[in-house]
Amino acid sequence: MVLLDLLMPPACASCGRSGTLLCGRCLNGFVKASRPAERFLAPDRGVVVGESLAVGMAAFAYEGPVRRALAALKYSGASRLAPILAGICEASLGGLLAISGPATLVPVPVHPERRRARGYNQAELIAKPLGRAARLPNAEILDRIRPTTRQHRLNRPARLANLRDAFAMRTGAQVRPVVILVDDIITTNATLEACAAVLRAAGCETVYGFAVGREV
Repeated sequence: MVLLDLLMPPACASCGRSGTLLCGRCLNGFVKASRPAERFLAPDRGVVVGESLAVGMAAFAYEGPVRRALAALKYSGASRLAPILAGICEASLGGLLAISGPATLVPVPVHPERRRARGYNQAELIAKPLGRAARLPNAEILDRIRPTTRQHRLNRPARLANLRDAFAMRTGAQVRPVVILVDDIITTNATLEACAAVLRAAGCETVYGFAVGREV
């Protein structure tokens, strides 16, 4: 890491300031998620409720420096942002664990083609340090079996149609009774719902969702 920083000095993913991957000023601009994307459960905690999904919670509003940091992680190869983002989400995950109890973290999978192009799955990179900090197991038990159109310009019905039959249990995967799906962004909740439906059909008792950002 030190050698890498010497060869490629870090710059803030949000404002470009040199010296750190996320500067203090931009971190101070991270706004806690304050209202749900759909139905209300606890408006002050950025919570949404679904059908297969028991509760989905995001740590921050997906705007400003949060949006720019997640875009850098997802589209610009800034994989070193993942543990930083995970670290500042630990308290919010603790709020969800107060509801869920002990659980297994399951990253939302990306299609193999997208993983090869990007070099990683950003949800996995966020889930692993979250699991270590919370002493929770990580399990990659879902696969994305069908490539899908990028979701960000689709409305909720189109997102649901786009994700139909996109996910499946990984061959030989062990079903866990309580799962927290981990993703980078919650927009309309469609991705978490699609994953939760597969997990519930496989025998998972309760599925929760957690993300760094939620669309405002």
